[in-house]
Amino acid sequence: MSNLSFDEALLNLSDEDVKVRKEAIESLVGITDENAIEPLIKATTDDNAQVRFKAAEILGNMGNLAVDKLIDEFSNAEGKDKRFLTFALKETEDDKVIPYFVEATDDDDFGVRKVAVRALGELQVAGEIESIAKCLNDDDWGVRLAAIQALGDLATEESIKLIKDARKSEDDKDFKKSCNKAIKKAEKRQKAKASGKSIVKVIPMSTIKEMEKTNVQKAIKEYERYVDAKQDKDAAYKRLCVLYRKANDYDNEVRVIETAIEVFKDNEKKLPYFEKRLAKLK
Repeated sequence: MSNLSFDEALLNLSDEDVKVRKEAIESLVGITDENAIEPLIKATTDDNAQVRFKAAEILGNMGNLAVDKLIDEFSNAEGKDKRFLTFALKETEDDKVIPYFVEATDDDDFGVRKVAVRALGELQVAGEIESIAKCLNDDDWGVRLAAIQALGDLATEESIKLIKDARKSEDDKDFKKSCNKAIKKAEKRQKAKASGKSIVKVIPMSTIKEMEKTNVQKAIKEYERYVDAKQDKDAAYKRLCVLYRKANDYDNEVRVIETAIEVFKDNEKKLPYFEKRLAKLK
């Protein structure tokens, strides 16, 4: 664990020694200070791939705090300098970035196109299926594969048909396997929707718990996916209560508790914990 102060970390992001820059970026994981945004944006073009990726991930996890500055920078960037800004924008999961991703599917850089089309799928932008579909004819294999994955995310009859058509016209066995995987995922999502289940991308609770040690901000974001979907995993609600309490975030703690009470209203074992916690807060 780095002992760098916030100011030292920002200063060291510009150091000539890559080891120093790596230490600096690691010490900024989970930061929510807007003074870090511009230095982190600059770091997305660092010579070192680890620094670039971490900078983009941190910015993405800042969400609304960083999205406007990211959009401004993204709109003026070109070539490789735009790639990790695209990733950062995707990680914000903010709907206001959608038009920029649609435009980026025609970007000159294949890396930008690949992340942009993938983001349209992850954000469930069914209204832009044509923008996704055109990437099936991209010159870059990775962009075509990202388009297949995005269509699988949409999980509509139209998107599944597009995947099947692409599978027929492609000779590459690995590409065909990816098509099959995307179709299975889409069909599974369709069945879930038909049964009234909420579709949400979550990672295992054990993974998020470990994440708390190195990136609390990201852990909160992942726990919130469980809450947004109103899943019956009480551990996610409990951990969020603890993390929001540590951050003195009363409003969010109450919101999580009230959601938990709604979800577990018929569960005599899980409900009392949240009722007691709410009573203490009020």
